[in-house]
Amino acid sequence: MSMRNEISSETNTPVNIYLKLADDYLQKIIRGTPNALTLANLTCGLFSLIMSMNGLYRFSSLFIMLAAVCDFFDGRLARRLRITSDIGAQLDSLADVVSFGVAPTILAHSIKYWSFLMVIAFISFPLAGAWRLARFNAHPTHEYFIGLPITAAGICVALLALFSFVSPLIMIILALLMISPLQIPKF
Repeated sequence: MSMRNEISSETNTPVNIYLKLADDYLQKIIRGTPNALTLANLTCGLFSLIMSMNGLYRFSSLFIMLAAVCDFFDGRLARRLRITSDIGAQLDSLADVVSFGVAPTILAHSIKYWSFLMVIAFISFPLAGAWRLARFNAHPTHEYFIGLPITAAGICVALLALFSFVSPLIMIILALLMISPLQIPKF
């Protein structure tokens, strides 16, 4: 009996060392997953830009929607795992500006011919989205969004572009909604 206790009390056996290493690697992977999803969001936004520049508008729209899926899960996963950080929040905002601000704007501009209204939409949409994200980062809210979330605005433009419809007027309205004091409940 005493021999059995001596064996089980040894903590530096090769098996225990490998189990500890495996557990450490697993913890690193778990801690990095929300940021990996945020980077996947950014990557989808970049692929959307590439697709728009090459005339593949439907694929561009689909990449924006795929970025929205990644964006949906990154924050929820970080909160569920209790792995929130300032870097993660800032990285998420930067990814959102590219995926839901710049990518939809380039997509819309690629589909629609030049007009004065399109130039206003081209400038106002990503600027309003960046302003909205900066405002949220400076003054976060927990029960509601202040202004239309940039993700929702970007998805609206992408859905319309999926059917080859672009309206600069709708983009300007979405930009105004993003910077408005409108309170939208979180779900």
